[in-house]
Amino acid sequence: MGKTDVAMRGYLSDRRRFADFFNGVFFQGTSVIKAEDLQEASEQYTTSKGQPRERLRDLKMTLRTGETLRILSLENQTHIDYTMPYRCMEYDTLEYGKQLQQLKRHNKEHKLLHSSAEKLCGVTAKDRLAPVYTVCLYHGEELWDGPLSLRDMMNFGNDADGMNRYFADYPFRLFCVNEHTDFSMFHTELREAFTAMTYRQDKKMLYHTLADNPAFKKLDADTVRVLSVTLNMPKLWNERDLFMHINEENEEEFDMCQAMRELLADAKAIGINKGNEDKTRIVVTNMLKQSMSPEDICAL
Repeated sequence: MGKTDVAMRGYLSDRRRFADFFNGVFFQGTSVIKAEDLQEASEQYTTSKGQPRERLRDLKMTLRTGETLRILSLENQTHIDYTMPYRCMEYDTLEYGKQLQQLKRHNKEHKLLHSSAEKLCGVTAKDRLAPVYTVCLYHGEELWDGPLSLRDMMNFGNDADGMNRYFADYPFRLFCVNEHTDFSMFHTELREAFTAMTYRQDKKMLYHTLADNPAFKKLDADTVRVLSVTLNMPKLWNERDLFMHINEENEEEFDMCQAMRELLADAKAIGINKGNEDKTRIVVTNMLKQSMSPEDICAL
């Protein structure tokens, strides 16, 4: 896993941001999922068929409201994966398989299997599984040109027999940061983080976007850290103390607008110095062509 994936995974492991992400994607920003109802549950799955291998969910949390349990999973992608619909389906299947194994053990230990059908499959007629909701977050710089569903991965030929219509597709939920310009559906620092990430390739536009947005004057440390990685600007984190202040709640806040001004000033100064060096090199070269001695050149 690359450093950008690691940074985003840590950033979204915060329950407030995790809830905000799913509320933004599923409910257009309405606060349906509450952070206090979430519980971290990331784990590895071990496949049982063929050669055993482990598959690791990027982020998984349980959502419990009353007696209802749901599984929310987030797959975190920096690079395009042309197998992503299948991968998400596989993760979901492994989760359901794990739940079934737990049910079977529970039913057997407590002697809850009565009919021949229940004894055969290990599950009672009233048993139900916790539904899984998986979203793939793609935050890479290239436009996503991968499949958008399991159907997109299939070769149906010319479908002369009409079998295509009966294919059991599997939904693939994808959120591409670089396909959006409006992130008002998010209400945590995700809004600012995603906004800044859309201008990774245009630092001038990034500066103007930050300078005109007061929200960037009071970012938290986690957001500064993840942006230093996703924007490939390590100075944002390494020199964060230069633009940090304490707010009225006695919390650290970071002024990204000030940080960008200082970084641009540094870049401009480096450009001026390099320009002066280039000019000096040309002048010295011309003097040497005129047969001037090194001593006279240095004196001048």
